[in-house]
Amino acid sequence: MHRRALFFSMATLLAMTSCAHKPAVVEEPKLRAADYQPLAIGNQWTYAGKVGGQPVEKTITITEKRDGFFADDAGGMLRMDAEGLRDEMRYLLRDPLESGNKWKSIVSVSSTEQYEIVDVGFTTAVKAGVFNDCVLVRGSNRIDAERALRTDWTYAPQVGIVRIVSTAVFGGREIPQAELELTSFKLASP
Repeated sequence: MHRRALFFSMATLLAMTSCAHKPAVVEEPKLRAADYQPLAIGNQWTYAGKVGGQPVEKTITITEKRDGFFADDAGGMLRMDAEGLRDEMRYLLRDPLESGNKWKSIVSVSSTEQYEIVDVGFTTAVKAGVFNDCVLVRGSNRIDAERALRTDWTYAPQVGIVRIVSTAVFGGREIPQAELELTSFKLASP
């Protein structure tokens, strides 16, 4: 009888310890819009490419903080809020960072811009380096029934915009307007 009780106890213990226990799933923290555009006085990005078929190179530096926005030397004003990255008129990158997330911005009585996160989590290579976990945002503005302007912005975490591609769409035909990529960047110490 003692052996039977011992056998039963061992069998029960073995059954309890051999149950399939799934390891605790540790979810990686999701990146948010705030992770994709570092805003600090002194941050600097240099882009090169073509605009209207002509070669260009442009360096943009955040020079001051004004009215809650970080202002750059190219006239841009950016800030981060609870919903995402915005300029004075529109959201440029909006949480949640998921493919298919869409939003609109009415910038004037006759102009409504449409935005969509087209892709997330991909790797892109530009002159400034190779970047993982990128986000692609597509913005479009219909000029009339036949014409629209489409711009794709690729953001890299802790860097900002690494690629900009602008295309005019006329009657279904796509005409490249601009293509710029990040060649170098310098971020101020946090």
